[in-house]
Amino acid sequence: FYSFILQSSFFFFFQAEDGIRDAQESRGLGDVYKRQNYDQEITKEYLAQNFDVVVFTDFYDVNRLIEFNEHLRNQTKPVGFILGGNLGLYGYTFVDYGPQFSIHDPNGEEPRSTIISEITRENPGIVTTHEDKRHGFEDGDVVTFREVQGMEEINGQRFKIKVISPHSFSIGDTSQFNEYSREGIAEQVKEPFNIQFKNLKDSLEIPVAPGKDSLELCDWEKIGRPEELHLTLVAFYRFYQNHQRVPQLNDQADADRLVQLVNEVNQENKSKMEVEGIIKLDEVNADVVRNVALYANTVISPLASFWGGIIAQEIVKYTGKFTPLRQWLHYECFEALPEGQVNRTATNTRYDDYVIIFGQEFVSKLQNTKAFLVGAGALGCEFIKMFALMGFACGKGQLRCTDDDNIEISNLNRQFLFRKENVGSSKAKVACDVGHRMNPYLQVEALKARVCEETEELFNDFFWENLDFVVNAVDNIKARHYVDSRCVFYGKPLFESGTLGTKCNSQIILPHETQSYGESQDPPEDSIPLCTLKNFPYQIEHTIQWARDFFEGIFVEGPKDCQAYLTNPVGQLDTIKNELQDKQASLRGRLESIKRYATYLNEASHENCIKLARLLFQDICHDMIAQLLHSFPLDYKTESGVPFWSGPKRPPQVITFDPEDETHLSFIESAANIFAYIFNLPYIKDINYIKQQTQKVKVKEFKPKQAVIKENDQDTREEKTEDDDVVVNDLTNYLKSQNPDSSKKLNVFEFEKDDDSNYHIDFISACANLRARNYKIPEAPRHKIKMIAGKIIPAIATTTAMVVGAVGIEIVKRVLGKPAGQFRNLFSNLALPLWLFSEPLPPNRQKDKDYDEVLMGPIKAIPPNFTVWDRITLEGPQTLKQIFDHFGEKYQVSISIVSLGKLVIFNKYQKGMEARLVKRPDEIVFDMTGEKYPAHKKFIEMEISAETADGVDCVLPSLKYVINH
Repeated sequence: FYSFILQSSFFFFFQAEDGIRDAQESRGLGDVYKRQNYDQEITKEYLAQNFDVVVFTDFYDVNRLIEFNEHLRNQTKPVGFILGGNLGLYGYTFVDYGPQFSIHDPNGEEPRSTIISEITRENPGIVTTHEDKRHGFEDGDVVTFREVQGMEEINGQRFKIKVISPHSFSIGDTSQFNEYSREGIAEQVKEPFNIQFKNLKDSLEIPVAPGKDSLELCDWEKIGRPEELHLTLVAFYRFYQNHQRVPQLNDQADADRLVQLVNEVNQENKSKMEVEGIIKLDEVNADVVRNVALYANTVISPLASFWGGIIAQEIVKYTGKFTPLRQWLHYECFEALPEGQVNRTATNTRYDDYVIIFGQEFVSKLQNTKAFLVGAGALGCEFIKMFALMGFACGKGQLRCTDDDNIEISNLNRQFLFRKENVGSSKAKVACDVGHRMNPYLQVEALKARVCEETEELFNDFFWENLDFVVNAVDNIKARHYVDSRCVFYGKPLFESGTLGTKCNSQIILPHETQSYGESQDPPEDSIPLCTLKNFPYQIEHTIQWARDFFEGIFVEGPKDCQAYLTNPVGQLDTIKNELQDKQASLRGRLESIKRYATYLNEASHENCIKLARLLFQDICHDMIAQLLHSFPLDYKTESGVPFWSGPKRPPQVITFDPEDETHLSFIESAANIFAYIFNLPYIKDINYIKQQTQKVKVKEFKPKQAVIKENDQDTREEKTEDDDVVVNDLTNYLKSQNPDSSKKLNVFEFEKDDDSNYHIDFISACANLRARNYKIPEAPRHKIKMIAGKIIPAIATTTAMVVGAVGIEIVKRVLGKPAGQFRNLFSNLALPLWLFSEPLPPNRQKDKDYDEVLMGPIKAIPPNFTVWDRITLEGPQTLKQIFDHFGEKYQVSISIVSLGKLVIFNKYQKGMEARLVKRPDEIVFDMTGEKYPAHKKFIEMEISAETADGVDCVLPSLKYVINH
């Protein structure tokens, strides 16, 4: 796949003692992709013969562009043509992939599937899906069927559907098919389809693409803006034709000329009354046009990142995966311009583009800003790069970046500040070092710690209070909530963003002006019901999670238990017994694992490692399934007479070991080698030896037992087998009677997804696919299993670059002191593509209620309409009585309960509380915990429960008590 980029502002450079040098050379990007510089005359023939996609950026000779475009799109296989420009705070992109372009996957989503519960015999046939989950299909989707019983003619056929409800849809004529009996799965099929593109010449005049009714609108606060910008661009090309240059910086005369040209274009369009789709403005927005002209010759890092990410993703779409932009995207962020007069005199520095747009005052303030960047992964790397190029914290300011993680191999495809030689090093340290190389004046400090309650001594009150704002670049909701809670407590702005493949979002959080992150509702994370996971899987994701959990129990927790047993036999056995008092089946498994490892540690050999692996295979692939089928035979019915094995419950089948089966052998090889590692033995590399030894292992004939197995998650019975009590007693007595050698050590380890030599993913892949085979679930390739088992969040460089650029402009607005109404949150999906900018929501306000469902009565908000940002601040030292008196005098309330997190320091409904009234909060904490309040903490945050004089419960802001040690 070859692409050609003609001229670009989307590159960054290192500053060296001998001046500026190409960043790609100095960072060895040649190891990542092949790049060739071309400095000869560019001809349309050269481009057509050598490239799949050609990208023109910041190139304004419209006649040549049209010539190139016509030649490229008229090739036997059209060459992709992308046009992009970055003109100060305005940018645009145009895509043309030829008269007919085929898309095989419009959105990149996994095909949906659903379990069938009924299919009618009629025209059209109605398919009803299982009530547990919505089918998720849309009108016009194509589905195919498998595993349908009775109406078996339907299996393998494709049908275009019409959605009736979230649990039903219609297909074609089924009246001639056999009667539906049971089971079946409907799966979405992605069929290729064609879309049309217009050439550049026609699109300049009539910009709306075939089959669409309008230009892309990114911001509903700016309806009509894309049309204004398109006419401005057409006039901009005329300006370039007339003057052979773009408008000069801050040149009012050039700006007026461009306004005049836009008016001329608009009048020409109005005269073409018969032309449908041509843009005709009632009135030209002169301010918008002037803002394009005045700053057209500038490029700033945030917008270069934003447009670079978009264009790079459009290049990828030439493969037919994802839906290309059709065909224009125009976007501006002129609301970021400073209010009033600023000094735009150039200073002959690398920051002059920022000076021209925002003024010298902004650059100075930016250089003196102090910020905290949480995370140095994909987002964090892009933020550090952007900050270095902007000149952020390059004066008296400071950028602190923390990440508790080290660089892994899988990071290198999207975290571009890292190289192979950095694997194993601290992410924050390497990223900050590279950022400093980009700009030696960047005042950056790397920290290696997680931001959480356990690290509050490092990230203490003094730390947070000294910040101007915080940037979140983390990949989990728990961390986001914690950082958000700190920003709310200390009243600091937070710039939040996240990515998931081609999807991304950003949220701007401003003290007292917008909602906090915690106030917005996150979609619940999908979880697999325990019974589904354990005994009734019906999707490959279920078997992968089961395999991951099994790996953790057998290979991670098992050796840890045994090592603790070797060190303190009686103590460890008592600990496990106390943990699992009423769970005999779980206790049995833990004790059997200890015995297994303790026994084979004394007899460690490759032969025994292979034996353990073969017995493991027999247990999970054969015996466990045989026991399940013994407890629930294939003809088993529920109490209501419904077949037990129906709907999402798929009847399993046992697997008999076959040494010639590649997956069987992979299971044995990976399990045996993990056992070898645990027992301090070298890996077994001879696969023929493994196969030979496996066939020597004798396995016991399976004998079913009486067992209690939960039928669903509502089943409250304890799972167990008939001999659990006896076996647990025998194992306990045996292990206590032993005198293990405490000097012997097992290799204890944690799951590591990125080391392909450790057999971890190999085992989980084989185990998950074998379990899928047990339940007749389609198997998955290794890379998909690695993604799911390793919880690798799909992140791609294009989305990351775009969202960081979008957040960068919002940071500029904050430094300029803009009001909340001029900030924008972003949701985007580059696969579709879709961009939605929106104004941040105001914070929720606490109001009086006539009836509160929790307190089952009226509540009163004191003070009225307070938000999550508000605090009641009191200077210490004060006793509880003094605090209570203050609340009584100022708010006319009586305090009943005071708590610090989970610690309740006062409850008037409990006896003996009067003695605490004469003590300070920190003294009470010491009395209750025996620990002095940490010296690094200036504040105690307390939650207050109180009532009004007439007994109405009230809600109040948190109390921020200043300790004054």
